[in-house]
Amino acid sequence: MNDILFMLADGTAAPVGGSNPLVMIVFMVVFIAFFYFVVIRPQNKKKKEMEIMMNNLKKGDKVVTIGGIMGKVSSVKDNTVVVKVCDNSEITFEKQAIARVVLPQNKNTKIEKKDDKKSIEGRNSSAVDSDNSGSEDGSDGKEESKS
Repeated sequence: MNDILFMLADGTAAPVGGSNPLVMIVFMVVFIAFFYFVVIRPQNKKKKEMEIMMNNLKKGDKVVTIGGIMGKVSSVKDNTVVVKVCDNSEITFEKQAIARVVLPQNKNTKIEKKDDKKSIEGRNSSAVDSDNSGSEDGSDGKEESKS
């Protein structure tokens, strides 16, 4: 028992397994690169897109503000935009308050969607007809008229 106490008091402890400092440096570089590509780069890209959008605002653009107000741009100045909300009201905003520009929809896109709906309805009705043709009771799906 005394021998154990003397060994502990001696101060010659077993060497602690230290890690290579190069591993820590590589880990830090990988972490910083990951942080850059996941956080900083997309944020800078979005900031540039917003600056381009603000610089390209022109009269007649439909916009949505950060508060959700929708309207048409009636005039653009250095740092402000006047948005016409309805017939008799215009509101002045800072350019930074414009969240997005609403892009006009193509009329061709709406027509294609209507055509797609008609073709889907046609397919559904033919599927219903084919389901009725082979019913479980052996009838052909048509009701017989009793005269």
